[in-house]
Amino acid sequence: MLPKLTHHELAVMSERTKKFDTDATPEKCVDDLRALQGANPFKVISRNFYRVNGKYSDATWSQFFGTFHEFRRQAGLELSRGQHSLERKIAKHASLDLYREFYQKEVLPYHEKFAVKEKDKGRFKTILVGSDFHDIDADPFCLSVFIDTAERIQPDVIVLNGDVFDLYEASRFSIDLRQIKILERFNFVKTHIFGALRRACPNAQIDLIAGNHEWRLMTLLSEKTPAMKVILSDVMGLSLSHVFGLDEFQINLVCKVDLAAWSQSDISGELKQNYKVYYNSFVASHFKDLSFGLSGTSGHTHRPEVETFANIPMGKLSWTTTGCIAKTEAEYVVGMDKWTNSFMLAHVDVQNKVVSSEHFMIPGDHVIVHGKRYVRKA
Repeated sequence: MLPKLTHHELAVMSERTKKFDTDATPEKCVDDLRALQGANPFKVISRNFYRVNGKYSDATWSQFFGTFHEFRRQAGLELSRGQHSLERKIAKHASLDLYREFYQKEVLPYHEKFAVKEKDKGRFKTILVGSDFHDIDADPFCLSVFIDTAERIQPDVIVLNGDVFDLYEASRFSIDLRQIKILERFNFVKTHIFGALRRACPNAQIDLIAGNHEWRLMTLLSEKTPAMKVILSDVMGLSLSHVFGLDEFQINLVCKVDLAAWSQSDISGELKQNYKVYYNSFVASHFKDLSFGLSGTSGHTHRPEVETFANIPMGKLSWTTTGCIAKTEAEYVVGMDKWTNSFMLAHVDVQNKVVSSEHFMIPGDHVIVHGKRYVRKA
C-alpha cells in the first residue's frame, strides 16, 4: 500500500500540471481566487489549496502579485496595511478605555481614603519607610524588625514604598499560574505586613506607593486576563480593594499613574510620576528622583544609598534609597546576592521644613534601632 500524500505533496503535483497562462490578467487571477473562496466560504484559502483547486499556476499569478499573501490581499481576502493599522489602533484605544475605567473606579478613590486627620498640630512628625517586601519572599528577620520598630516608635505615617507584592511568575517567567502559591502570597501580605502593621499602629496612616510589581497586578486585574481569572478564583476577591486588602486594613493606595500607558517607555515614565509629598517637606517615590527639590526616599534597586545635596530655598537635603525587606537572594537571581536589607525613619520639622533621616542597614544578622539590639535567631 502506497503512503498517503501530504497536502503539500498534492499541491506540488497539481502545480506541475499547470502551465504559464499568457492570457492571464490581474483581474482574471483575482476573480478566480474570489470564486474559489465563494465556493468554500468557511475555509481559509491557502497557497497549497489554491494550487490544487485554483486555475492559475504560481508563475502566472506571482508575476502580478509577488506573494500569495499579496494575491489574497488584492482579492479582498486579507486586510490592507491601512486596515490592519486601523484595527490595531481601535484595539489599543479599546484597551485604554478599559484601563482608565478601572483606574477611576477602583484605584483613584483609595488615594486619600484613610488619610489621618491631624489632631496633633505638633512641630515634629515621624515617617517610617520600607520598600520591596515582595510578599512571601520577605526576610522574616528584617520584617520582624520593621514591625517591632513601628510598634515602638508609633510613627505618624508608615510608607510602604512599592513592591510590597511580587507575583514575578505573572511577568516574563513562563510558569503556569495554577501551579504557584498565589493565595499564599496575597494572604502573607494581608496577615504579616498589612495586618501586623495595623495591629502595631492602629492610629497610623499607612500608604502603599504603587511600584512596578503593583502596576503588574493592577493591569492584570483591569484586563481580566486568563491569568488574572486564576488569581481572582484563588483569592476570592472581586475588586482591587478585596485583592489588596485596602478597606480591611485601611490602606491608602497611592497610584497617580495612567494605567493606559501603552509602550514600555510610557510605562516607565508613568511609574516615575507616582509619588507622595508629606508635610511639604519629604517625598516618597518608588524610583529615585532628585528633581523634586525635597528630601526624600525611594526603593526599587534593593541597594541602600544616602545622598546629600543643597537646594535653595529648602536648604540642606538628603535622599535615602532604602534596601529591600525581601530576602537578598531571590529565586530568580540565584547566585547574585548583591542586595542589602534596610529601612528608614524620617523626622520632619513641619515648622521649618527640615527633615532628619535615620537609615537602618541590616547587612548581617543584627541591627540596633533606637537603642534596641535585634539578633537573627538561628
